[in-house]
Amino acid sequence: MKTQKQRKSNIFMDLKIKFSRKSQVHMGETIAVLLVFFILVLIGLIFYTRIIKGNIETEKEESRQLKAIEIAQRVSFLPELQCSEENIVTDNCIDIMKLDAASGIIRRNEIFYYDMLLFSNITLKEIYPEERQWDLYDRSLGNFTSKLSTNVPIALFNPITKKYSFGVMEVSTFTK
Repeated sequence: MKTQKQRKSNIFMDLKIKFSRKSQVHMGETIAVLLVFFILVLIGLIFYTRIIKGNIETEKEESRQLKAIEIAQRVSFLPELQCSEENIVTDNCIDIMKLDAASGIIRRNEIFYYDMLLFSNITLKEIYPEERQWDLYDRSLGNFTSKLSTNVPIALFNPITKKYSFGVMEVSTFTK
């Protein structure tokens, strides 16, 4: 027969084993919950980074478009090209005589104009009544990643004949 002391120790051993098994099951459940939690956090981070990356690309594209429009406006308002009569400037008008002279000046002073026009190609085309073309500025980027062209309608004024013609200013900007 077992003594009372042995019976008590057997009961405690049985309780320890039961508690040990319950503890192991509880630890397993806790680890499973933590694993699921971290997987969900990881999926959330991946989703968030993809959305942020898409937003950054959209903002870069908007920035490139704004830069192209800014360069087109700078060219439109160059005093070297604007039509003026008695110091009164006509909007969206390019003087053909000034254009002929300015294209040579800009080519000779390309470094000065780079600060305003950056890496771009600016071409003015007369469309009606004749067809002519002036290459005003050409500082292309060799290995560019994107090229954005902006066309601006302009009036071309010939001060000799005092006649206007219709034209388009094409501004192509390059970025890496």
